[in-house]
Amino acid sequence: MARRRIARPTSLLAALFGRIGVLFLIIVLVVGSLAFFTAQRRINEIYDGQLIIGANVLRALMTDEIKEQAGKPSAGQAEFTVDDSDLLSPEDREAFNSYADWRMFRIWRGPKVVLRSDTGPAVLPPPAHNGFSEIVANQERWRIYSLPVPSSNVIVQIGERMDIRLVLVQGIALGLALPLLLLIPTCGVLIWLTLSDGLRALRALIAEIGRRTMRDLSPLPLDPWPRDLHPLVRSINRLFERIDRSLQHERRFLDDAAHQLRTPLAAVKLQTQLIASEADPVERQAMTAQLVESVDRAAGLTDSLLTLARLEARRGAGDTGGDLEAETVAAMADLAPVAARREVELSFEGHGSYPGGDPVLLRLIAANLLENAINHAPAGSEVAVRLSTAQGQRRLTVTDAGPGIPAAERAKVLERFFRGSGASPKGSGLGLAIVGEAVRLLGGRLELRDREDDAPGLCVMVELPETGRASA
Repeated sequence: MARRRIARPTSLLAALFGRIGVLFLIIVLVVGSLAFFTAQRRINEIYDGQLIIGANVLRALMTDEIKEQAGKPSAGQAEFTVDDSDLLSPEDREAFNSYADWRMFRIWRGPKVVLRSDTGPAVLPPPAHNGFSEIVANQERWRIYSLPVPSSNVIVQIGERMDIRLVLVQGIALGLALPLLLLIPTCGVLIWLTLSDGLRALRALIAEIGRRTMRDLSPLPLDPWPRDLHPLVRSINRLFERIDRSLQHERRFLDDAAHQLRTPLAAVKLQTQLIASEADPVERQAMTAQLVESVDRAAGLTDSLLTLARLEARRGAGDTGGDLEAETVAAMADLAPVAARREVELSFEGHGSYPGGDPVLLRLIAANLLENAINHAPAGSEVAVRLSTAQGQRRLTVTDAGPGIPAAERAKVLERFFRGSGASPKGSGLGLAIVGEAVRLLGGRLELRDREDDAPGLCVMVELPETGRASA
């Protein structure tokens, strides 16, 4: 079995250098290519202009000879011949000889060549109009310019090999390439040093964060850092703030939990000692019943604390496979024996499915609202559960006939371990806090209000979005 290769993370400096280096090479290649093709085009224009000038020079040199031959009686039939030693001065001949390897000229009269250089390919009779043409002879490419002289039936041709142009272009390209090749490593070193110096502030910020401890969560100042790092510093400060709030919340929660557990555990210890010293069987049985009740109360408090801890751990959970109706009905079935013991009747109203949301959070909301209502409802009363939808929100309403909660205390009862004036002695002060936390994680809203029929009791309404998305 082949071992999977683990990709190693690339450093930011290397990544930036690689991208800028590739971009720089592309720019060098584009600039070099543009310079090469521009030089080639300009060289072609210059050399074509020289061909045109050369053709006109030859025509001017032959003017007297052409007029002389045209004045003879038999000029129309005689072959037009030219002695190139008379036509060309020694300087002109020397100039032509110096370019003999790559330049040529032909002078035509009609279909015959009357004067030619000893270099160049054999060419066909030229066209009657002036212009450029290219031919390939003996694996050599020639560019030829033809200049007609209609008054004398003469055509002057000047040509040159394309190789000379290529040699010149290659020389220019080599002259450009050498500086560019020296420029690439020089710019590479400068880019690397510049990026390294530019990332120095980021490395300093990393070192500053690394020196921090969990006890030092004070915000980082913005002034020492470049403006580009200010969004990062602000994000880190917000993270420090959230961590600090979380730590304060945990410390407060642990303090409250320790305080709340200390009383029932002390009572359990005391009752155990009293049972051990009690000799009367009847008193011992009564004290044992009280001990069981104290243990149940401590167990319930512990279970609520663990539930809150699990809610904290479920922050950002994205499970949306729950159904509010199904979880509410299941919670009612679980609490039906408790309601029967307290002689409280449960009623349910609502039709259809209410999908979306974390099933664990939905069950916690329904179970804690029902348990809270059952514990506070008097015997013979009813706890009404109703499901509905309103304005795109799923709504769960639980109504009881208990003592209710005064309006001044409704905001405080959502805090942990707060027990209102009408709280049940068996409660832990965490039921509504658990509901509030679960509703917040689902992105919903919790409202405590009076009953719509103005009867004694409390109506708790939970509104949840249809998406059921958990919030962070």
